[in-house]
Amino acid sequence: MAVTGNRRAVVSVQSRECSPELLERLSGSTLFPERPVGATIVAVVCRGGGTLLYVTAPRMVDADRQVEYFLGLLPEDRAEDRAEDRAEDRAEDRAEDRAEDRAEDRAEDRAEDRAEDRAEDRADGSPPRRERVVIGSLDDSSPRWLSDKLLDPTNAEATRLRAAVRDFVTTERQAGAEVELSYFEPSRHLQDYATALGLPGDQADADHIPLGTKSAGRAMFRTIGIDVPAGTPLCHDVGALAEAVADLVLAGHRRLVLKLSSTAYGAGMGNATLDLTDVTGTDRAGVVRAVAERLPGSHLVDGKLSWAEFAALIARAGIVAEEFVEADELRSPSFQGRVTRGGDVECVSTHDQVLGGVGLTYVGSSFPADAAYRATVVEYGLRVGRYLVERGVTTGDYGVDFIAARRGDAFQVLGCELNLRATGTRHGFVMASQLLDTLPDVDGRLFTDAPEGRSERVYQASDAITDPTLVGMTPGRLIDAVERSPLRYDHVRRTGTVLHMLSALPRYGKFGAVCIGRDAVEAAELMRRTRDLALDAAARPA
Repeated sequence: MAVTGNRRAVVSVQSRECSPELLERLSGSTLFPERPVGATIVAVVCRGGGTLLYVTAPRMVDADRQVEYFLGLLPEDRAEDRAEDRAEDRAEDRAEDRAEDRAEDRAEDRAEDRAEDRAEDRADGSPPRRERVVIGSLDDSSPRWLSDKLLDPTNAEATRLRAAVRDFVTTERQAGAEVELSYFEPSRHLQDYATALGLPGDQADADHIPLGTKSAGRAMFRTIGIDVPAGTPLCHDVGALAEAVADLVLAGHRRLVLKLSSTAYGAGMGNATLDLTDVTGTDRAGVVRAVAERLPGSHLVDGKLSWAEFAALIARAGIVAEEFVEADELRSPSFQGRVTRGGDVECVSTHDQVLGGVGLTYVGSSFPADAAYRATVVEYGLRVGRYLVERGVTTGDYGVDFIAARRGDAFQVLGCELNLRATGTRHGFVMASQLLDTLPDVDGRLFTDAPEGRSERVYQASDAITDPTLVGMTPGRLIDAVERSPLRYDHVRRTGTVLHMLSALPRYGKFGAVCIGRDAVEAAELMRRTRDLALDAAARPA
């Protein structure tokens, strides 16, 4: 979302362009385009002073309440003194008032504060913040890509939204803003749409999508001198896979991960595990037969797929097998980088990923990655960025997943895969860094000005806080519960919980959160208490 000039205007279409069949099977995944809405509002409107048109589908639930919540996370600089005064007033109110009185006072205070902010906005000639956020929601919950929904020529609602986008672009240009189309990953549809609107896009050219496949990533790591787990060449049928896996077995690797190579299968959902520890012998033909017999028993991460369906995807996507790395301890650090329009490579952030299932599915992250291997992760991540530039990538986000294997006292960092796109860690990092008004230092850590002085902040982020009892809860109810609690993000202390992906609550009983603390223990405790608070709120009468 890097826009230069006096004023920013962003059209955001965060289309996750993986397999539509996968989007249909993965709980709540059609709402993924909504994940970054809060972070984008804070970055573009609150911190950047710009204007935003955010496109999403299906329709946001409690959209106005959500926007109000995100705008209220960050008071304007000229209002910071008022924020501190309000914190003192709230402390006095707590000593004097009953719980219901406090709730009423806080609601009245927030309304007064928003009125004051609007008045000051009008005084300096800029529109009120709320008028600088436009949510363009489509009432389409199908598993199609968001770009397909927006650009559908047969859908009257989409046609009206495209007209609104064009009007937004024209109006912002006339007001002197530089306008950009922001999206999640390289997309032929959105790249062409940006060209039609006369806008720059912010991701790599769609011609470079093949660089993000599993097999291409393994080849890249080897080319730039980063070790990878033992693995097979790219295979396009089950027979070739059995042959290649047999060679791994004969080399002593009997616990394996199978990975569909295409970029269409994100979050580890194109993976499977295969345990061949009881396949013995040195006769290659016999081992090939044994592997072929065992492949249908592979454990698929996507439990809604059968082996026959998975095998049918091999011809289209290709597949590689890798050793399942074994060590005293395994971790999954990641690097987030960006290629700038000037061709420079930047380190954005590092995280330790939280993986679910059998350790192959992304569900959250903690910032920053552990100091034991963070410097290596940064070095390797920048090496990958330079490789991308050499291959012709001129702009865009990218993420690199690693395996950190501890044997004894030392970690070895292995290349896992390249994601030529933004990643699931981006919205959490954008939210935290923009709220804290800081960027990582040379050691990859976030420091901010807080009441105790210049001090460090870390966070945990999750997209998968879920429980059946949360089904039916509205975003507004959860927002109110958090805002009435000590867990709410406090701009003065610069700690607390920030919610996201709230439209998944009513149907799926699922939401996300970024929990910012002074250290990892506090961030983890905030995450635990946020889940408990949600469950408690769901148990109370609406």
